[in-house]
Amino acid sequence: MRKVLFISFYVLGLVLLLRCPTTLAWRSFKVIFTEFEYEANAKLVDAKIQVQNNSELSSLNVVINVLENLNDVDMTGSMALQTDQANYTNLLTRTLNFCKMLKDRSADPLTRLIYQDLLKHGKWFKECPIQKGIYSLHDYRLDEELLPSFLPETNFKISMRLTKPKSEQIFQGVLFGRIDKSKGFNNLKMFSLG
Repeated sequence: MRKVLFISFYVLGLVLLLRCPTTLAWRSFKVIFTEFEYEANAKLVDAKIQVQNNSELSSLNVVINVLENLNDVDMTGSMALQTDQANYTNLLTRTLNFCKMLKDRSADPLTRLIYQDLLKHGKWFKECPIQKGIYSLHDYRLDEELLPSFLPETNFKISMRLTKPKSEQIFQGVLFGRIDKSKGFNNLKMFSLG
């Protein structure tokens, strides 16, 4: 009997150990895109961005036609969470040379991680100067594994601005969305003492 119990616990422990990385990676929320407001410099790029939502998934479709080669592109991006009804608190702001990030693998690891996630969903910029041509993303869904699991259920906005030297704007946009915890248990509310 003791031998059977030992083997049973051993097998159970092995199964839990093998399943643990998958279990720990599970996120109790999903990211829903609601709107993307943008403005593009018509002399430099033509952009079409569409938010798609169905009952299970939220995604972006993006088509950008670059009308002339773009060299030395600067990018400013920020992420903010809604705290009050119309107020957002900025969590993160990054300004970097986009071309340098493409060339230098160690430049700004967080931005590079997000950028590599974008590359999985279509034909996107891979080198500088950014060549004249059409670039696209199809059914891009933000990988929830890139986000911390403790994010609250709230609205968010992600702002992005691309400029040429001397601050000539190429593109400016704001992606609005929300963190939805109805996908699974709400780990902030479930374990609260209030």
